[in-house]
Amino acid sequence: MITLGQKIRQLRDEKGFSQSELERRSGVSSKLLSKYENGRIMPTADTLKKIAEGLDISADYLIFDNVPKDGRCQLNDLPLFERFKEVERMPAEEKMVITHLIDAVIVKTKVEQAIKPTNDRSWESQMRQTLANLRKRAEGYNEQEIMQIVDEAVEAVRLEEKKAS
Repeated sequence: MITLGQKIRQLRDEKGFSQSELERRSGVSSKLLSKYENGRIMPTADTLKKIAEGLDISADYLIFDNVPKDGRCQLNDLPLFERFKEVERMPAEEKMVITHLIDAVIVKTKVEQAIKPTNDRSWESQMRQTLANLRKRAEGYNEQEIMQIVDEAVEAVRLEEKKAS
């Protein structure tokens, strides 16, 4: 488990802020920031709020585990939310299968968005051509190797999304 001080330091490093820069952004002195990061003292609620604002994150993220950086953890699609609650109760193996399926659908959607059909060729025609090209290039690979390549592609997409956000 990561401590509050470690979270502050980690976030500051991720954003490329020195303690002086965070002091400028939050109004909390760099001397105090050092003490918080090293676990020597704990900030008050008001100071924690200032640090969170300086880091442009939710104070909840600093305090609690399993909270998104922006503090919002909601899903507006209630039926989907109910399904995810069911998935949470499943064994780890089943969760992994569902995660892979979701990743595959996300990649598929991104591919669809990237390869928008042109006026002269239908979407179906473009996808058939793309699949034919993929099959041709996949010759000589077994299913496990192909799944590893897909997993690596999904990870690469996730890294790019993190960099963009």
